[in-house]
Amino acid sequence: MAKTIESTVLITLGPGMEAPAGTLYATGDDLSFRYDSTYTISSDSFDLFPSMPRSLAPFFFSGLGPFSDSAPDRWGRKVFSRSLKRMRVSESEYLFGVNDLTRQGAIRFIVDGKPAAGDEGVPVLSKLPELLDTADAVEQNREVSDVSLRRLYRATGSLGGARPKASVSDRNALWLAKFPKPNGDDWDVIGWEAVTLEIANMAGIKVPEHRVIAIKDSEERSRTVLLTHRFDRVSAPSVERMERLPYISAMTALEARDGDGGDWLDLAEFTRRAGGDTIELWRRAMFGAAIGNTDDHLRNHGYLRKNNSWQLAPAFDMNPEPFDPSLPDSHQMSLLGDTEVDIDKLMSDESLSLFGVSRKYADHWLPTLRSALSQALSRAAMRRIDMHSINLMAERFDKAVHALQ
Repeated sequence: MAKTIESTVLITLGPGMEAPAGTLYATGDDLSFRYDSTYTISSDSFDLFPSMPRSLAPFFFSGLGPFSDSAPDRWGRKVFSRSLKRMRVSESEYLFGVNDLTRQGAIRFIVDGKPAAGDEGVPVLSKLPELLDTADAVEQNREVSDVSLRRLYRATGSLGGARPKASVSDRNALWLAKFPKPNGDDWDVIGWEAVTLEIANMAGIKVPEHRVIAIKDSEERSRTVLLTHRFDRVSAPSVERMERLPYISAMTALEARDGDGGDWLDLAEFTRRAGGDTIELWRRAMFGAAIGNTDDHLRNHGYLRKNNSWQLAPAFDMNPEPFDPSLPDSHQMSLLGDTEVDIDKLMSDESLSLFGVSRKYADHWLPTLRSALSQALSRAAMRRIDMHSINLMAERFDKAVHALQ
């Protein structure tokens, strides 16, 4: 029989303000949570998740439920199960196995008076080559030491997605390092993601601070790594002193499950109710449609709690896909039930009304988007992306620019 773990759930309410929100009971794959009575009446408190309004009634979940954002996603689960040397890992093991310092968002789990997985430190930037080599070994299912696996996992934690990645500290800040796969990519995915962030910013879309570095792997090959600033942390002299910002994914916001694609309609309605910027959301939808960012599922959108409301987090995980005239762009995120989301549909009167965008604003912004997209290929060349990868994306961006004329 699985053991029940009792954990105090802490939440950051503001600078220097951390409070016990309640108690989580975890038994294998099943969880239950009850708010602390003091927390429910505090003027500074807020609902941890939209699906968990403050009350004294218990909440029960089969699986992690809204706590999924605090647990590993596909890449983290692969590394963690590999480090445990077993395939079957319970949901509570995943949840409590995350390094407290790198856990996503502002929720912490305290078991027996200390962080559930302990305070294991965060690798510094100079450790990236070692982390990359370990990530390569995991991807290729090669032998790797227990120490290296544990070091990689403590840096990975609850970061989302399936691609290899890790958190590192540098310049008094926490950074997400995204690694290239050792094999299997048909183009420079990491290089193009960096270019995408650049041109998104040029189009007026909020993106995290980022930079690209080249490191040598164990075979002395030069590999491109994308570093993005962890927007759920406020920089401080040490990782331990960084303020945590509450974060929820769009999956949690919409009370959805992994694998649910979601619809822009629901995301716009939540953003509006939460007091967020639906015009910014529309810009992101337009940008994603233009570049063929079809992997736009609910985990790839998120919200930070600021000024007593859930505001859109900076855009992330946006990647162009080569244009294929024989296949329509089928997005994870649909628009009014239609997964073939394109610029014309997002510019329709119905869509503009859905996002609260005026026709005047839309027409005024289109040249800004077109200008940003027109610089994608030259930016890629400046990034020294190989010609094969540039040529693969050329038709995608040429058609996008033409469609906006």
